[in-house]
Amino acid sequence: MKIKRKAKFALLSLIAAPAFSSCSSGAADYGEIGQWVANLVQNNHYSKTDFEDEVSQKLLDTYIDFLDSNRLYFTQVDIDRFQRAYSTSLDDYVFDGSLEPARDIYETYSKRVEARVAKIEKTLAEHEFTFDGDGTVEKRRKESAWPADEAAADALWLKILEGQLLEEELRLVAQRERAAELGKELTEILGQDGVETPKDKVLKRYSRFQRSLSENDEEEVANFFLSALTMVYDPHSEYFSKSELDNFRTGMDNSLVGIGALLSMEDGTAKIQGLVVGGPAHKGGELQNNDRIIGVQQGEDSEMVDIMYMKLNKVVEMIRGKVGTEVILKVIPADAPDDSVTREISIIREKVDLKENLANAELIEIKKPGGAGSTRIGWINLNSFYADMETGKTACSRDVRRLLDRLVGQDIEGLVVDLRGNGGGSLDEAINMTGLFINEGPVVQAKDSKNRITDRSSRKRWAVYDGPLVVLTDRISASASEIFAAALQDYGRAVIVGDASTFGKGTVQTVMPVAQFMPSILDLETRARAGALKVTIQKFYRIAGGSTQLKGVEPDIVLPSYNDEAEIGERHLDNHLPYDTIPKMDYELFDAVPPLAELSSRSAVRVAASPEFSYIREDNARFKELNDRNAVSLNLEQRLAENKSEKERRRERNTARKERFSAIEESEEGLFRVTRFTLDNVDDDSVPSADNFKTDEDSTMIRAKDKTEELAEKMPDYPHFLEPAKREAINVLSDLIELTKHPVAQGKPNGASPEGS
Repeated sequence: MKIKRKAKFALLSLIAAPAFSSCSSGAADYGEIGQWVANLVQNNHYSKTDFEDEVSQKLLDTYIDFLDSNRLYFTQVDIDRFQRAYSTSLDDYVFDGSLEPARDIYETYSKRVEARVAKIEKTLAEHEFTFDGDGTVEKRRKESAWPADEAAADALWLKILEGQLLEEELRLVAQRERAAELGKELTEILGQDGVETPKDKVLKRYSRFQRSLSENDEEEVANFFLSALTMVYDPHSEYFSKSELDNFRTGMDNSLVGIGALLSMEDGTAKIQGLVVGGPAHKGGELQNNDRIIGVQQGEDSEMVDIMYMKLNKVVEMIRGKVGTEVILKVIPADAPDDSVTREISIIREKVDLKENLANAELIEIKKPGGAGSTRIGWINLNSFYADMETGKTACSRDVRRLLDRLVGQDIEGLVVDLRGNGGGSLDEAINMTGLFINEGPVVQAKDSKNRITDRSSRKRWAVYDGPLVVLTDRISASASEIFAAALQDYGRAVIVGDASTFGKGTVQTVMPVAQFMPSILDLETRARAGALKVTIQKFYRIAGGSTQLKGVEPDIVLPSYNDEAEIGERHLDNHLPYDTIPKMDYELFDAVPPLAELSSRSAVRVAASPEFSYIREDNARFKELNDRNAVSLNLEQRLAENKSEKERRRERNTARKERFSAIEESEEGLFRVTRFTLDNVDDDSVPSADNFKTDEDSTMIRAKDKTEELAEKMPDYPHFLEPAKREAINVLSDLIELTKHPVAQGKPNGASPEGS
């Protein structure tokens, strides 16, 4: 490897020795580690961008934002000093084996937090907040200006504290109302020690945050800085410290005890970044992506613990626990109008084995009008493109083949492959899966940093299934899911239905243990603590030439989705690689290309008439308006009125739903028969069926206890447990089956229910 080393500039400022706690690694040289990480990134990343002045500037900005993302602790005076000292010289420091700028900036940050917490304590003790003015406070400050100086920071923090105290006051009001409805004292619900004053709760959070910063050692600071460096190149390149690698390996036992959720820290809260399909949180159906956890309670007999500004590993430790025990999470819902609105969600911890995540299928029989038999369609749920890389004994394509053979044996007339929530997995399995539905041919292209283009093809001569096919996607569908969906779309083999686009991750990463590239003569402790680098090395392209990067796969039929306004997808990640194209490959379109214009027209009529899709559009518009406004009132009475109005809106909507759902259930009685196939029963001669789409988790859903107000607002189950996107996918497939049989047929949209739910 070419080692890049530049002459180091003279030190631009005297830097005091950082007040870190003692490093567990002892004599490890993190400057040496940083030098090797920097070389590995610039020499191996797809972009082949040298770590020079332009990257140095981006690294400085990224590292500062990494530490102080809401621009609350540093002032413009600090930022100006950092820019003068380091904007074009971070590369020089790093390649000379020095992480002094990282230590300087972190030490300044730590001191600013310490000073601010002292001021917060003084302000809370001396200042009375009345919540009766007409002021507002920003919800997000990621794009806001830095406070000009300490005086500006003090004024800003007065508003921040007033907003946080008001949120706690609103929560107390809601808790008192709930206690009154239940005929209980507040202490009976929260516990004697659970009723803290808003000022006590807020001060405790910031004191906890300050303590967590003081516990960070030199390895943590190096990890922050080197992680920021990789983030400059693209959002999927990462640096893992030795400690992070150890934690990762500890969890790789193919099972998880807990709730099955991926968390990250954001603005002091634990944000839900993903749910393990088949895990307790996913089964419960109440916890959603982008919800933010602010409290954790160990069952009904314990007290809710405020976890804001707690270290993420501590939060994870609190949420995990023994199998069969209860954990109650206090969350700010992703669609909450402001941060004072919370819900409590009760979940029973389970051990989630890989078996829970394996492919499964449904045989759906839809009764034809006039009792003239039924239409049989298949539905395959695939939560990931899984494969056992070591033994080869497990592969999703083989599992899907077994399920598909059973469905074909049941004389299905059409098939849906459901990839919602499928974050990807094995490239080989994506290719093998595609081969189940096309005759031999190309599936995907890739390009590396030297512009070398390669392609991968399915070698299966004949498709296993060549009938009408729909692929259902959402904004979470990523990577291998996008390769599979894109190939079937390019061939004209399937109708893609779902969110406005998939995730848009069209890049390939490889993991490089840093120590393997370091000379053996280096200090053993340094090599032992060197960690690993995950770096992007290729981009994926469709056989039609366009990249799956950034744009993802845009469906043929778009359905309204709550993901439309959520910050999900590659386009919301900083430093994403661009979309581009390469030459199209030679391939033959499927013999029976779907009549997309007619299918889209029919679907549009149904979607426009569906109250549920109208609710989604209405909620998205409301969420966007609130999000764009980026300000909430600091007036207690106004906020109480807004919250009351929102509760009434939800209550009225769910009252209307109950009446409408009851009518649909009655009109569709006997319409469906559903038989579920798993890998355990797929070969059984007889498998029981049901008259609705209820799953085991629907009947065993855990609900928080003593939540009469919350339960009154909770929406009723969809008719037959058939949610809108699944219902519409069935309708689209039914149309496709009809139009395949009768290409010139005209008429009203048909399907499971013209009205929909």
